[in-house]
Amino acid sequence: MYQGQPGEIIRSAIVDVTDRCNLRCKHCFYYREEHDSQELPLDELVAGLRALRDRHGIQSMAWCGGEPLYRRDAVEAAAPLFPLNWLFTNGTLPLPDLANVTVFVSVEGPREIHDRIRGRGTYDRIMANVARRPAGRPVVFLPTLHRLNAPYLEDTVAELSKVAGACMGVEFFTPLRSYPRIEGYPHVEIQKRDLDLTPEERDRIIDRLLALKRSHPGFIVVRDRVLELMRSDRAPACIERCNMARRCLTLDVRLERKLPCVLGRDVDCARCGCIFPYEQQARAEDRAGGVAAAPLFAPAPAGPSPRGDG
Repeated sequence: MYQGQPGEIIRSAIVDVTDRCNLRCKHCFYYREEHDSQELPLDELVAGLRALRDRHGIQSMAWCGGEPLYRRDAVEAAAPLFPLNWLFTNGTLPLPDLANVTVFVSVEGPREIHDRIRGRGTYDRIMANVARRPAGRPVVFLPTLHRLNAPYLEDTVAELSKVAGACMGVEFFTPLRSYPRIEGYPHVEIQKRDLDLTPEERDRIIDRLLALKRSHPGFIVVRDRVLELMRSDRAPACIERCNMARRCLTLDVRLERKLPCVLGRDVDCARCGCIFPYEQQARAEDRAGGVAAAPLFAPAPAGPSPRGDG
């Protein structure tokens, strides 16, 4: 387990609670690298997370994997340790009923496009679980944009914005610097050839996202300024200032430190599509201007959709 330095305060953490998953998605950041598959027993995992919370002052925990709901018992047992929890799930398993957990569900496009990326029949299973989620619980759809699904962005927003109590975040695909051959993961060549967007392509998608924010007010919850900072002329400076390794404790299944970040050991930071460095810069600008920091994601309350057609 990560020991850290005496007095080291890290308010946020991300844990790969399991390396098991029922899918092998074409853009997956987890299975494109080798991992230690020795999950901790439940009592040891919970005790370790409690010790890390007390030692480092952790206030928020993000539950990742693998598919974290393969260890539902761990999420349910340990989430009460933290005031704020984010659960990142592929949505194919029933969603939990936990008051202090915001659920992020990976949906990559309309049914045909999503199933092409994540597997046949997964879209309908996800939507059934979202429909059956506990009453009053919001959900954040979180597509990862790349060349396979970006052409269908408008269709994706039109469809998902009809779901009551839902909103949408967005990230871009982040490649590795080099791709090893991984037994059991068949999409390495697809990631190398077919997914990464050029800077110009990403800029055009940002234009479309800003237009969609205007046409679907309240649904896409990434701030305009954050999207603007992801543009090709501004992104390098944000990436250069990224301090995720200092601000966030990224942990593997053994609660050891995972560096440089949750996206992998050999991630190409120069082409980062994660929201963190851009949100970090936007918050720094807010502080410099005396503006209170906005929440990273503000899920819409359950009820009618932001467009009123849920």
